[in-house]
Amino acid sequence: MSGASSHDQPGTFLPWDTDFFGFRVGRANATTLTRTSLDEVLQWCRAERIRCLYFAADREAPETLALAATGGFQFVDVRLDLSLSLGNRPALPAAGPSIRPAQPDDIPPLAALARHSHRDSRFFKDPGFPSSQAEELYAEWIRRDYRQHTVLTAGGGLPAAPSGYVTCQVSGGQRGRIGLIAVAPAQQGRGLGRALVNAALQWFHSAKCTEVRVATQASNVAAQRLYQAAGFRTAESSVWFHRWFPSSV
Repeated sequence: MSGASSHDQPGTFLPWDTDFFGFRVGRANATTLTRTSLDEVLQWCRAERIRCLYFAADREAPETLALAATGGFQFVDVRLDLSLSLGNRPALPAAGPSIRPAQPDDIPPLAALARHSHRDSRFFKDPGFPSSQAEELYAEWIRRDYRQHTVLTAGGGLPAAPSGYVTCQVSGGQRGRIGLIAVAPAQQGRGLGRALVNAALQWFHSAKCTEVRVATQASNVAAQRLYQAAGFRTAESSVWFHRWFPSSV
């Protein structure tokens, strides 16, 4: 999910992911590969005792994709990063009266919803991550965003369980990012996802953000339509790989 940057090296060690999964995780810093840089990043992984390496590859670099395949990398996802400029929007649509900042009592049911709401992600697609651990990853993501950022929830409050959520964070002063969004199965198809996106845009506007970003999977057509209807457009795309190493490394 996050990590300290060290771009003078071929890879970056990811302490949060390492602590969560219980083995050393890293991310390749480059988005392209040559035979030389492939050898360098694999040597870095061995020196750092990395168990799993994430690699977000430039999808327009065929040599990189071929080297990843022959270098033992496992394809897991195509990620789309979408962007929306808030600076030139004349008005923001209403979010709906039932959407509000999450409270402490909301977090356990929101975490329960998160466990089963993101199964199109790369962690569920890679059998190297047990499904139970991938589920708990998103539950912890909700708890972390509640502690460090902002979680907006729809409905909820005892005795009712929340019917959806969207998480919001600000980076770089004026750029906002939607982290996670989900709607409970019983509430889908009623416009709640659109209301949650609108609520997030209002929140980012009040936080003085001029741009909002969100990432989704290329296979998640419903999410793409949701964001496109709100005005988001694809800014970039990448092909994600995982490279696993023996546990003895």
